Amino acid sequence: MLIVPPRKLVCFTLFYVKPTMKMFVGFLAILTVVSAEVHQFNIGYRPNLRQRLNAEGKLAEYEKERNELLTKKSLQLAQSSSPIIDYEDMAYMVQISMGTPAQNFVLFIDSGSSNLWVPDITCAAGKDATCGSYCKSTPYDACLTFCQEECCTKTVAGAKVLSTADACQSKHRFNSTLSSTYVTNGQKFDMTYNTGEVKGFFGVDTFCFTNTSVCATGQVFGQATTIGEAFGKQPEDGIIGLGWPALAVNQQTPPLFNLMNQGKLDQPYFVVYLAQIGPTSQINGGAFTVGGLDTTHCNANVDWVPLTTQTFWQFKLSGVSSGSYSQNPTAGWQAAADTAASFIGAPKSVVTSLAKTVGATYVPGTGAFFIDCDAVVPDIVFTINGKTYNMPSTSFVVSAGPGPCMFAFYELTAGGFYPAWMLGPPFMRAYCHVHDMQNGKLGLAKVL
Repeated sequence: MLIVPPRKLVCFTLFYVKPTMKMFVGFLAILTVVSAEVHQFNIGYRPNLRQRLNAEGKLAEYEKERNELLTKKSLQLAQSSSPIIDYEDMAYMVQISMGTPAQNFVLFIDSGSSNLWVPDITCAAGKDATCGSYCKSTPYDACLTFCQEECCTKTVAGAKVLSTADACQSKHRFNSTLSSTYVTNGQKFDMTYNTGEVKGFFGVDTFCFTNTSVCATGQVFGQATTIGEAFGKQPEDGIIGLGWPALAVNQQTPPLFNLMNQGKLDQPYFVVYLAQIGPTSQINGGAFTVGGLDTTHCNANVDWVPLTTQTFWQFKLSGVSSGSYSQNPTAGWQAAADTAASFIGAPKSVVTSLAKTVGATYVPGTGAFFIDCDAVVPDIVFTINGKTYNMPSTSFVVSAGPGPCMFAFYELTAGGFYPAWMLGPPFMRAYCHVHDMQNGKLGLAKVL
């Protein structure tokens, strides 16, 4: 890994003064320190699939079908060498482009994986005329971000109906023949998710955050030729992995690490800030900052936590408490910061105890805990690296349409390679996460 020293970002105004050699040397010095930059982009938010189905009264039916499918797939999942991620739980996204000229995509941000993939033009045999039912129910302005333009309409009657024949049909797809910078790679990939498989091949091209100069050349990325039918229920095109290179299928270098290695970042950081959320899609669900700190949304005081492994953004969680409940195991737990898991995954005994403490009730058949939206409950407190971090109820009591709210925890059965906790967006809505790709640290800064 190329080590890129932090650079001070300098802004200056040009004016004329009779030049001297000393001034000329100083001017060159200024030019050298502005070669890298800090950029910030909006993070889009859309309630995850379970929240949307609950609002429609279809969650129990979906869970039954899903559990039957997972039972049939259990052997395949057990044999998979890829990280098994629940795609249906993802809710936060950014816009990126691939190729020259740019081809735009909307991707889930996932700090629990490390590969970048988008659908290829050969996925669904190039057909893109049908649109997902989610486009019909999404506000027009948000739809333009989440769906193809032709799928968006200001009238409900004008929206097309999703065909279940192929999950690729409603997605943006990459066409390598239109890019002057595309290079073939030749390697194939097969990634397994709880909701289905993604298969295809790797290619190489220029990666950018949409409509910016934040670009990495020679980025290896997946071109999906087959994606599971369940992916059709989600409007996003694919995934951008924010994890460490060691976690990537075929050890590919993730885009953020490529940006650092190529000297495109002022500092070796990316920061995730997530805003408080409501029951509907939002174009502005937070902010994603690369190359420096987020001084707009996050406190300037950053607590740095050492990572225990450079695969996930993983660290030691020493304890958790709420009200009269407290759990502080001698060895602690391994926990990972994870933008992909909409809720917080934790050991079953902990989730059950926390739910009881705050008054949340498990509803059989839904796989979820529910709580009164107006309930006055104590904070949930995490102990990390000798410090305590309070997560208020506004972060873990989540609206899911009419009726009670959802308690933003789920039972996580971890084993082997996986950490015992996945600290997802509810915790990130209370504390900005600063990811230090050079020194292997995770920074926590209170949201302003």
